[in-house]
Amino acid sequence: MDAEDLIKSCRAIKLSDEEEGRFSFKRSMKAKGEKIVAGCLIGKVLHTREVSIEGLKLAMSRVWKTSREVKIKKLGDNVFMFKFGSEVDKRSILVGGP
Repeated sequence: MDAEDLIKSCRAIKLSDEEEGRFSFKRSMKAKGEKIVAGCLIGKVLHTREVSIEGLKLAMSRVWKTSREVKIKKLGDNVFMFKFGSEVDKRSILVGGP
């Protein structure tokens, strides 16, 4: 599944009338969540073997040379969330890759 398919799938999620009444989020929670996600990128390592967070962090720090630390969290099979300490670093990675 590529990013566009994932976005389409997420947009298709709807709560039923019954479910809608069960969930309520304070505006401050929503704003805080948006702020956290804004500093993150999701990536998948295309390799047949399992990749360790430590190895990935070492490799990416050498390649990306960010001004601030990048925190990495494992989300699934070689799928990781990268949380950037700087918006400038995040934008630089989006433009320059990998």
